[in-house]
Amino acid sequence: MKILKSVLVAACLSGAAAAQSSSTPVSSTDLPRGTTVWVNTGTEFVILPALGLSVSVPVGSVDVRGSVGTMFLPIAADGMNGPATLPVYASVDALFNFPQGSVNLYAGPGLGTVSGQVLLLNATAGVRGEFRQGNLGWFSEAKLRSYFVDGGSVTLPGLHLGVTYRF
Repeated sequence: MKILKSVLVAACLSGAAAAQSSSTPVSSTDLPRGTTVWVNTGTEFVILPALGLSVSVPVGSVDVRGSVGTMFLPIAADGMNGPATLPVYASVDALFNFPQGSVNLYAGPGLGTVSGQVLLLNATAGVRGEFRQGNLGWFSEAKLRSYFVDGGSVTLPGLHLGVTYRF
């Protein structure tokens, strides 16, 4: 039920952000690309808040995006009754672009780590656009991340909403 609610919220926010963008349609071939800074907030594990900062660079038709961020864990790293933790994650994504009118759909795989101790693999799909055809933009994306630790793994969804600035 929470996943459905997250998807519906993402769809509503994406629609609202798209409505805020320029009323003059931009051709798919005219969508600008360049080095872009991404700042996001969102959820990891469906309910936990996360903050992230990323930089992407176009390489051919793919954007290579490096990200760092943190997520709030209300339990201690060892699972005991210790203080809450803020693990740091770092990842690299290969985002394939699919321009659609005045927005860009993107999707791709990624690889990373959480605090250097947990391997993570992820799949990302999202939509991004610009406010009034300027350098400032918006994005909404969904993630599935698989966390591999101590011979086991778990795959969990996440949702990120944020702003971009293209140089």
